[in-house]
Amino acid sequence: MNSAGFTVLCSWCVQFFSSIYAPATGRSLQPGSPGRVFVVSGDDAVLPCRLDTSVPSRVMVLEWSRVDGPSPLTVHVLRNGKELAKEKSVEYLGRTDVTEDGSLKLRSVTRWDSGTYSCVILRGSSLADKVQVFVSLTVAEVSEVDMTVQRTSSNELFVRCESSGWSPEPLISLLDASGDVLPAQTESSVGPDNLHSVRAHLDLAAMKGIGTLTCRVEIPGGNVVKEKEIYFTDLFNLPEADLGYSTWVVPVLLVAIVVIILVWAFVVPMRVIKMLRTSLQPLKAFFIRLIQGQEDHDTDAAGYPTGHPSPEVDTVWHTPGPPMVVPQGPIEGPRGPPTAVAWRPLGPPDAKTTGMSPSSSRQSASLESGRRYTEYGDIFEVDTTGASAHTARANQVKDSNGQLMSGVDASQELAKRDLKEMMKYKENIITVGKILRVHPALIAAIISRQSQAGTKLDANGFGQYDSSSFGLMQINKRYHEVKGSPYGTEHIGQGITFLIQLIKVMERTKPNWTKEQRLKGKNMADSCLLLQ
Repeated sequence: MNSAGFTVLCSWCVQFFSSIYAPATGRSLQPGSPGRVFVVSGDDAVLPCRLDTSVPSRVMVLEWSRVDGPSPLTVHVLRNGKELAKEKSVEYLGRTDVTEDGSLKLRSVTRWDSGTYSCVILRGSSLADKVQVFVSLTVAEVSEVDMTVQRTSSNELFVRCESSGWSPEPLISLLDASGDVLPAQTESSVGPDNLHSVRAHLDLAAMKGIGTLTCRVEIPGGNVVKEKEIYFTDLFNLPEADLGYSTWVVPVLLVAIVVIILVWAFVVPMRVIKMLRTSLQPLKAFFIRLIQGQEDHDTDAAGYPTGHPSPEVDTVWHTPGPPMVVPQGPIEGPRGPPTAVAWRPLGPPDAKTTGMSPSSSRQSASLESGRRYTEYGDIFEVDTTGASAHTARANQVKDSNGQLMSGVDASQELAKRDLKEMMKYKENIITVGKILRVHPALIAAIISRQSQAGTKLDANGFGQYDSSSFGLMQINKRYHEVKGSPYGTEHIGQGITFLIQLIKVMERTKPNWTKEQRLKGKNMADSCLLLQ
């Protein structure tokens, strides 16, 4: 472990929590002030008219309109208890209802709906029977709050909090565990889309070494708040009040840290590596089967020479797993949690017929697969062991005698189930693989795990088990702007771009690992933190 990693580990540990408090419907800004309503974009707004009787009993006409523009827009009109839909502006068709007290319910509001609305009540034929109420609606755009802690070269800790995409302009503040506002430096800006960004910066020396810090972003008076907390411990800056016992506490803590580092350096990596070996590589099976139809060309899509049988693989990555980038944690897919799978070359002569060692045979297959796909690791160098008994039970993988299968045989059976559907996307997988220099077999593996080759998508391309996750790659729309069709190259390319980014994260965090170890580590991480 390098000194920088040791410094970070010894200096502080950070745990994140986040929460949001936002009204489900519009509500008054203050009690007794019904003229102003705040609501979050996408929710329903209720604009109060405050009648003292139900609408049908005495009211002849009730008309809601928007009056802040160059000309009024008719929102909802009731005459003698019946709605006059033909008078409604097209922007409000199918979006409005009126309650018994005359309040307007406006569904699925957007920023465009922010403005001033008028409620006109006519109880008789004279102007004296007319009552008019004005209501101001503010539709708020909110966004996630991001916090980071950094240590400078002079061993100082700083926390940075920021959030972008707010409307109207929010306030940002940093609070200690008692809820007191800390003297942070704050700044704000507005983008071309009129959405606001806010930032706060604080020297953690003000926190005296240990504690909970909360970043709060809120719209003043709007009851719309988002918060994120960190709990940090800085062992290099213990509070002075603790010095009475820190003479023995600090040595004990340092000894414990050294033990943890030694365990991590010499025990955990070996255990992790062994576990990772059971999790990646398999769906090479799919792609190699897909490209067999191209053997008539000079070389096939994976780079195998014409006339030489492409090596087949007898298993696939058969577990869809969680939708891809879920900070909230893993979500089991239609085939249960990710489990181990295996592959073995079937096409080229094996060690039994050629006298080659298994490693030599595998090296030969790797060379035949073409070097264009080894930039992020050679998937032929990843050993796996086949499907677990748990996965076999979850998917009812049985042999001809009705007995549950496991290992390579179970993986082979699971491969057969997805292969036919995977053929539909062969050209798209090949195209993306060539452009992004990622082995098409690995792309097919992810598609199989995420959506079972598209069989677990609804008619709109969203997951049957997670309606927020889109396409073959199951990209979560709550965290990413989904691109392209659910089955197209643009969508697949977006998912593989995320994969490459995760691999590069592994390069920074595990500089001593080989490419293959990083590739395995990235795919283990995907089990909990994928494209969502």
